[in-house]
Amino acid sequence: MLHRVCVALLLFCVTAVAVGAPGDAELRGVNALRAAAGLAALRTEPRLADAARRHAAYLDRHREPGKTVQGVSAHAQQPGRAGFVAATPAERALAAGYPHREVLENVSMGYASADAALDGLMSAIYHRLTFLDLLADELGVAVGERSRVFLLGRGDRSAMCNTTPPEAMLQSPLDCLGTPMRRDYYARLCAALPRHARFRPAHAISCPDGTRLDAAYMQAVCGDPPPAARFSGRGRYVTPCGNARRLDADWFLGLCSGREPAALAAGDGSYYMICDDRERVDAAWFETLCRDLPPAAQFSGTLRYRRPCSQPLDVRVDYLDAQDAARLEGTPEVVVWPPDDARDVPPAFFVEEPDPLPDRDVSGYPLSLQFNPGRVERVELRGFRLYRDEDDAADVTVATRLLDASSDPNRILTAFEFALFPLERLAWGQSYRAVADLSIDGRPRRMAWRFRTREPGAPLLVAGRDTQAFVVQSGADYWLYLPPTGQAAQTAQSVRTQHRQGNRVTIEAVDANTLSIRLDARHCDRVRMRFDSGREVDLIPRGCPG
Repeated sequence: MLHRVCVALLLFCVTAVAVGAPGDAELRGVNALRAAAGLAALRTEPRLADAARRHAAYLDRHREPGKTVQGVSAHAQQPGRAGFVAATPAERALAAGYPHREVLENVSMGYASADAALDGLMSAIYHRLTFLDLLADELGVAVGERSRVFLLGRGDRSAMCNTTPPEAMLQSPLDCLGTPMRRDYYARLCAALPRHARFRPAHAISCPDGTRLDAAYMQAVCGDPPPAARFSGRGRYVTPCGNARRLDADWFLGLCSGREPAALAAGDGSYYMICDDRERVDAAWFETLCRDLPPAAQFSGTLRYRRPCSQPLDVRVDYLDAQDAARLEGTPEVVVWPPDDARDVPPAFFVEEPDPLPDRDVSGYPLSLQFNPGRVERVELRGFRLYRDEDDAADVTVATRLLDASSDPNRILTAFEFALFPLERLAWGQSYRAVADLSIDGRPRRMAWRFRTREPGAPLLVAGRDTQAFVVQSGADYWLYLPPTGQAAQTAQSVRTQHRQGNRVTIEAVDANTLSIRLDARHCDRVRMRFDSGREVDLIPRGCPG
């Protein structure tokens, strides 16, 4: 089932993208991420894209990037507000003509490019698991003025809803004398009821010894007795026809003794009314049928059902589960992120809605293990560690926090999903090694892999003190990194500069702790940068006195 919905919000200002961008870069980016994880690509779905477009327009109208609305999810629309389509992602998909409601939605706001948006979404664990969903195979993307909406769906569910096979529909069983019987088997039985199964009533008058005679046989005898049955006028006679007609007694007693098997009534006179009470069948025949009901006729499913389709169809849960199992069979046993030997991994995680780390404003990029429930029945994580690779020293253990189904504060992770959060943001351009010790279906297994965080896009200046000065080359680009502290987690969100007229400083946000800066100095005078976090950084043009 597809249930996970979440939103990422950018925490610093960027230039907005143009309205109506087609989303091709986003689609390519998502599929590149899935390919790196070993998953199949998502194909574009126009109806999902239409639903995403309408929601992006709604978000652009009513929400600001970096701001949350208390108690109102970015996935929810409120009736009566301009641009309202439907309250939930599922309802918006149905409104766009998508044939079922099993969809996933990711939302991001405030990012200038597809790459930046996907970086932010993949650093947010719930968003990541949405993009790496094992069941989804369709995607609709919309890019608005400030928002991006991704809506994932399933083509196999669409095909089922468009043409629902009979075996998918819930059919309550029939009670065949205590044995549950399939309704389709019962329908076929009634359409071709065996002749010998039909109940044949007994004649009203029985033999002297109590033997019952077939009513139809006796009706024929009484209407036109065979010559041997006619009373000749001598000897004994009987009147079993219920009228004045006399039959030879010896002939009749021979009939009662079984001389003519067709004359004897079948069974004990009991019958069942079946086939909507239109047919009477012999009780013994029906009891034998129910006792020896073939496996194909026995009801083996459950009475559980869901209604995933736009039309009100009761679809069997075990049929949907079998459809899930068929899809999962072709996917990897485990999806690891970041993948082994990954490069260019962002070093930090800032915010997600809902928040997996509500007590922290910044942490390191999370690692995740996602096991395939179609190929694995039980996973126990016995250890999950992250090390900082050092060239000339022993690896340094990184302090982390593990989230799983029991420790996830939002109860979104399943028993097959695990996330490891470094408690501090990772370093730029640094190699790391992850090790996980597990028991998978009772078998021990160790997984180990490496990845490297993103290299700075320019020489890196690390401002780790409250006041710091750097000598820089005029006209050259630098990255200025202000490590977070306990007092200020998002250290580079707001900055004011003080410099002599004629000097110019160009500043762009990289993340909430890092800026891309460029000093164009016409005068030999320092530039002072003051941050809301309380830090001060001076930039001194190279060749000028400090």
